[in-house]
Amino acid sequence: MATALQLAQKRIDDQTSIRKYLELFIRLKLFAWDDIERYMRKQVILTLEQIFPYAGKIVLNRSVAVDLTYGDDGHGFTWDQLELEFMQRQQVWASLADVIPAANAIPYQLNHSRQTITDDWAKQHLPQWIDGQRTLYDIAHHINLDPLELAHKYRKLVQMDWITFEQEKYLATLQKPQKTVINQPPTTNESQKVNVNYLEKSTHSPAIPTANAVAENRPTILSVDDSLVVQTMIKRAIGEQYNVLLASNAMDALSLLNKEKIELMLLDVTMPDIDGLELCRTVRSIGRFRDLPIVMLTAKDGMFNKIRGQIVGSTHYLTKPVDRPKLLEVLTKYAPITVMS
Repeated sequence: MATALQLAQKRIDDQTSIRKYLELFIRLKLFAWDDIERYMRKQVILTLEQIFPYAGKIVLNRSVAVDLTYGDDGHGFTWDQLELEFMQRQQVWASLADVIPAANAIPYQLNHSRQTITDDWAKQHLPQWIDGQRTLYDIAHHINLDPLELAHKYRKLVQMDWITFEQEKYLATLQKPQKTVINQPPTTNESQKVNVNYLEKSTHSPAIPTANAVAENRPTILSVDDSLVVQTMIKRAIGEQYNVLLASNAMDALSLLNKEKIELMLLDVTMPDIDGLELCRTVRSIGRFRDLPIVMLTAKDGMFNKIRGQIVGSTHYLTKPVDRPKLLEVLTKYAPITVMS
């Protein structure tokens, strides 16, 4: 994808045109128009499902130029059919609302469930996919499952008190002390499970200096994310190697950028008010921050999000949840740690 984007940027004069990018990719036989239209139709329905629970209205912003059309004739969607499909799905979502508020709700695995789960599918699925960062929609996307089908499965797990969609309930369980088993060999089944995220320190981590070996002027990372859970995980993951400043919105982020010496910014795409893409574009428009490394960190793993991130000026793009070694690898590349001799 990065190679394709670099090639496109060299060949396309108008780099703000989505249509121009797609036409080039099609000429290179990376995609077909039918594939793109089918993908976008699905994404429109799923996006509408994500924003539908919130109060307000959708207003067309005519100041933003978007030239996304499909096929050689440049046609669009039949919106009546989209609306019918969307409303039919909403009726199903309404039947699940007692435990799952929306498709973009985040599931959390309750600590006490780790020793009480009896369902084989849940035993394999929960440690691998439920980490307090991915939304129901994101998990469904990664495992290639319709969010509604996954929601029905999760409803049963909520009823079993194995997971919850209530952040406060999840955080309350983290405050309870957990037993630590030292030098306990894993069972055969446990040794086959792989669930490394940046909350856990993997034994396969690259050789990163510890806090005692890092100079007092170690690099400062600004993490911008509106999720308290994600911010806590990031600080735990990199706090030994970097000074970490946290901002939950674009205004706070801009304030910290102007007050502090920031060597790198971790930026979530999806935030209220001003999203990460718009903030990235704003930061890049300020002369002193044109070379600031900006790593887009988001749960969305779509082709178009990566393209949009490149267009607005991101330096690197990571998909949450990022394992700790990968996160530190990227940070070390763009914000090297100075070690005292």
